[in-house]
Amino acid sequence: MNLLRRLFGTLDRNLTHEARNLVPAAQVFATSSYTTVTNRFPNVCDIDLKHWNSILTIGGVFVGVSQLNHESLSQHTKDSILDIVSAAVTAWQTDGSNAIEDCRQFVDDTYERFESLPEYKRDPQFLFSDSLGSWVVWNLFGHAPSTEDEGQLVRVFGGMLVNSFMYWWRKA
Repeated sequence: MNLLRRLFGTLDRNLTHEARNLVPAAQVFATSSYTTVTNRFPNVCDIDLKHWNSILTIGGVFVGVSQLNHESLSQHTKDSILDIVSAAVTAWQTDGSNAIEDCRQFVDDTYERFESLPEYKRDPQFLFSDSLGSWVVWNLFGHAPSTEDEGQLVRVFGGMLVNSFMYWWRKA
């Protein structure tokens, strides 16, 4: 039955479920990560909680959507998933799609800049997550990481988001 659905363009029920749940799961991640991060980095307590939730939700959705490029699904299936996620993002926050596009552009630009640095040439393991973490820190604090704590938060945020949403579609 699953093969027939894919052949005739009907989105698999599990993928539909995961697509609908990506935004709410990213919201839960954002809310639940606050205490964990503020226990280690007290300077984060100054950030407005609503702003925190918005930025980290966008980061989570971005990782999930980005991972679609690495899944062996038909383009039709990927487009259907993106339609569902886009509708959920817009229902949550009307300018959410613009924020995700801003995240994508920032991460792409930062990734290109970082990949030429010696530490990433030696070990590119954190290239994507540090690019994403840089976007998170920049948007939470309103500037590039400028203190040791903010620099450490790049790795913390990027790692948390990637580890939480990298395999989102493989659960289906």
